[in-house]
Amino acid sequence: MRRYYLYFLTAALLLPLSCNKDNGGQNEPEKKDNRGPTEAEVGKTLTPWAEGWLDIHAISTGRGECTFFIMPDGTTMLIDAGETVTSTSSPVSVVQRPDANTRPYFAQTRYMKHFLQATGHDYLDYAVMSHFHIDHFGTPSGKGFTKSSEGYTITGMMAIYTSLPYKKMLDRAWSADDPEYDFIDKSGKDYSAKTVGDYTEFVKYATSKKGLEMERFKAGTDQQLVLKYNKDKYPNFKIFNYAVNGEYWNGGAIVDAYGSSVPYENGNSCISLISYGKFDYYTAGDAGGNTKVAVPVAKVIGRQIDAMKADHHMSVNCLPEAQMSILKPRVVVTQSFAQRTDQPMLSTVEALLDNKYYKGDISLYFTCIDPVISTPNANLYDRCHINGHVVIRVTPGGDEYYVFQLDDTNNLYKVKSIEGPIKCN
Repeated sequence: MRRYYLYFLTAALLLPLSCNKDNGGQNEPEKKDNRGPTEAEVGKTLTPWAEGWLDIHAISTGRGECTFFIMPDGTTMLIDAGETVTSTSSPVSVVQRPDANTRPYFAQTRYMKHFLQATGHDYLDYAVMSHFHIDHFGTPSGKGFTKSSEGYTITGMMAIYTSLPYKKMLDRAWSADDPEYDFIDKSGKDYSAKTVGDYTEFVKYATSKKGLEMERFKAGTDQQLVLKYNKDKYPNFKIFNYAVNGEYWNGGAIVDAYGSSVPYENGNSCISLISYGKFDYYTAGDAGGNTKVAVPVAKVIGRQIDAMKADHHMSVNCLPEAQMSILKPRVVVTQSFAQRTDQPMLSTVEALLDNKYYKGDISLYFTCIDPVISTPNANLYDRCHINGHVVIRVTPGGDEYYVFQLDDTNNLYKVKSIEGPIKCN
């Protein structure tokens, strides 16, 4: 496999920063950075985004998924902000990042605020919740987290909103005629908004008191998530929504993949393809080969892409050959956060690295792989990039891109490795 990266061999011993204390700016990156996007160096804080570039940040906390986007004109988007509680039973959680005293939502917010400085904004334009699981939107009430005065649990995407508000939020179930989210009961199981925390109360509060716009995520359109500031300057950028609620766009109509059966919540996940020039990035929440939508969507896309977020943390039955032999991503980013050999699935890691599904160079990036897993499986993980935030940075026009892995053990966002430039397909 072709290599472009360098490893950062030493790490500074830094004091942890608690989410409840102000340490006067210690352990914080430089506030001003005049270096350009391509001037990143191993061992130094990642350079800022600049207009015309596309940044995709997989934020590592060890407690769930969180992906942050800065689009070419400065439009920003958050997809998911999970916050699971620390587990001492199977599956055991990995070590929390950056430290055990910093709540995941606080670490996610601080990370986004740092990179938002380059846009000049102190808010997010969009937030998308891929589906109703706690490792994607926050922990339910009754798990030790406090409630706000407005009646919702301060966790995950709801907690982020308090200090980094977003203008519009999309989820799979919202409707102005259904404030109680009765629609979501279609998911079966116990994943309705009524039983997984106080999300319904949050939406009521934020829409009525703070002006938050809500939309139900729709399949078959590129008009929901659009550039907000200079759309005409970047006509080769778009976000196309392919699937939600077990239904997908087949190129001409919406198809119900489940028919009379009810999809498990993972199969309800929102699926999008983000395209900029030649560059394509696929994101699908937990809707992998464990659902009925992943392979049909891949067939509709019908071409090789450049990068993707691994479905369902590269869990069992995800990223099957039928899907991957079509998409053939050059880079796969897995937001992993459990001490288990089936998430990521070792056989899938091996199949991808050894080109069993498709030929060509491939780089696998994992946010958190515990030494309990990586050490006995060094034959695989030594061939991967493990442990840290992952940033895909696409050049203006979308002809090539870089991949950076950043240190996630402090708040300096220093570069551990650099891969690129990689030519887009």
